[in-house]
Amino acid sequence: MSKDQTKKALARVNTARKLWYRIVGPKLFGQMELGETYLASPETAMGRNLKINLKDITGNMKDQNAYVKFTVDEIDGTTLKASASGYELTATSVKRMVRKNTDRLDDYLIFKTKDGKNVVIKTLLVTQSKAQRSVRKQLRQKMKAYLAEEVRNNTFEMVISNLVTRKTQMTLKKLLYKIYPVNEAAVRILGFAKSNAVEMQVEESKSTAAAEEESTEEMETSEEEETALPEAA
Repeated sequence: MSKDQTKKALARVNTARKLWYRIVGPKLFGQMELGETYLASPETAMGRNLKINLKDITGNMKDQNAYVKFTVDEIDGTTLKASASGYELTATSVKRMVRKNTDRLDDYLIFKTKDGKNVVIKTLLVTQSKAQRSVRKQLRQKMKAYLAEEVRNNTFEMVISNLVTRKTQMTLKKLLYKIYPVNEAAVRILGFAKSNAVEMQVEESKSTAAAEEESTEEMETSEEEETALPEAA
């Protein structure tokens, strides 16, 4: 083969035809368009990840502190379909949640969803004021027990949906407030765990319920004493 023929062959290889491919989200987000990419072969996009600000998905400015992660997992002509694969809060929003004279409680949890996917959950809990060690322990146990039930009873997509709509966060805050006033009860990061990760076995301690009853009884007793003081005077 002559030099001219070799150059022409190389030119054909290097100038492979590229096309624009649309990337669309799952039904959970109305199969909305997430973006476009310019590729010679759509197969090269398989497994690629992209992070989209939640505000751009919902159109609500209040959602700008969170991102949803998507992974391309299907090709349909010139359309690349992506499924939700994670959720996370921005670092700046986490900093704003933590204030002086409060307690910050972080946890790292691993659970399996209803559809058999191992997930990692990194939680953030911020109290309204400094709390005793026993109270902090109760808050952790309650949060773990609720999230364990939430994940095991739902598919991964539904877990993401409940975080996006803040259903999980609001329910958690109400539950924890019964133990001690909290400013924030949030999931910082949600994503897939490694295949060899071991699921956590979480059982709510019996002492938690007992402690709640004792604290309620103490409050009632103190109220009775305060009411009786003026009569004694």
